[in-house]
Amino acid sequence: MKIGVFSDMHDRTDHLEPAMRQMRLLDCGHFMFLGDCTTPESFQRLIELTGGLPLDAVPGNNDYELAIMRQLAACSTAARLHPEHVLLTRYGMKFSLSHYPKYAMQEARSGSVDAALYGHTHQAVREMYRGCLLANPGELQGRTSRIGFGILDTDSRIMNLHSLDFNA
Repeated sequence: MKIGVFSDMHDRTDHLEPAMRQMRLLDCGHFMFLGDCTTPESFQRLIELTGGLPLDAVPGNNDYELAIMRQLAACSTAARLHPEHVLLTRYGMKFSLSHYPKYAMQEARSGSVDAALYGHTHQAVREMYRGCLLANPGELQGRTSRIGFGILDTDSRIMNLHSLDFNA
């Protein structure tokens, strides 16, 4: 299974839409969002753009209306808004999802997960730490020079980093 991994949208649905289109063209059948949609309207648009495919999301430090976002997720059959740090098993892999690097590093050090994914820093990172994929897909906001996302292949257990192609 290919999973689209992205973070730090900060209401930039104009970047989200081509990113989702690109991830779907790359055969993603599942999505993981690592926080900072910012508004319920952006979170609703994210749910819509998944097209009913599974979405696991965690809130970030700039997601202020969590009660509304939780209601939106509850109305979806495929979207889940988890607590700020969650452990999940998907497609034979154990994941740690959080917006915050401290949780990802904690889980990578523990050796209890296959992949520890995080956002918050807006910087794309992909490394192996004691046999665990420790990764941040970067940002969709555009605060840094690279706007992008990751594609994690659960068969190979490799995550490739992609820059947004606005023409895709």
